[in-house]
Amino acid sequence: MSLSPPILPQAITPRGIEIDVTAGAPFEALRVARDLLHQTGVSAMSTTDPGGFPYGTITNIVPGPDGCPIFFAAWLTLHARNLAEDARIALTLAAFGRADVLTRPRLTLVGRASRLSGAPALAARRRYLARFPKAKLYLSLPDAILYRMEIADLQINGGPGRNASRVTAAALGVDLAGAEPLLAAEEAILDRLNAARGLPARLAAAAGGGAGRWRVTGIDPEGLDLAAGDLLLRLWSDRRLLSPADLDAWLARLAD
Repeated sequence: MSLSPPILPQAITPRGIEIDVTAGAPFEALRVARDLLHQTGVSAMSTTDPGGFPYGTITNIVPGPDGCPIFFAAWLTLHARNLAEDARIALTLAAFGRADVLTRPRLTLVGRASRLSGAPALAARRRYLARFPKAKLYLSLPDAILYRMEIADLQINGGPGRNASRVTAAALGVDLAGAEPLLAAEEAILDRLNAARGLPARLAAAAGGGAGRWRVTGIDPEGLDLAAGDLLLRLWSDRRLLSPADLDAWLARLAD
């Protein structure tokens, strides 16, 4: 039985810090936050140890169709045991491979993690493997668990002087209303797009990427995700995609 306390209405407490978006250098806070969510494959994770101290680790993440992060843990790990007692969690996304990460955007998400099972777990597994093909090894372990994080609050920092915004968890997510036909066909669509000679590379180029063995790893009503090794890209659509026909029409416009 989970002993998790309820999340307060404001999960990140400002403690008297006034948010003045005009005080710092301007930046597209929502776009930066959404790009980080879709183009960052590694996150620092914090759970709560039974002793009350935060427990930190590193994990791979992949955004679900609704924008909520999906991640893996083995039951033998301490953070999985922590989540079984207290589902509250924080994920921090940043350009960890850069020499000075404080000069780059970073995003902190807080919320609750829930263990996936049944059809949602199968869908999450497909999406996770599409981004991390080598994960097939550890996802086959008998104690493998996939989690989904429900985002309660966030903080986006765009770099020096760019740390004031009013981006909300609701704005960060993806509205799935009416997109059932698209999501039901996702696996077949990915197979078709990745089998089309040169198409993933052209989509990556449209998203600002360079050469590489690109593949499409996920779709949702607002665009698609691509990966080539450790490189991740997001290609945003100019309109909502609710069906395979909507997706094909968008791709045709890109080709033109």
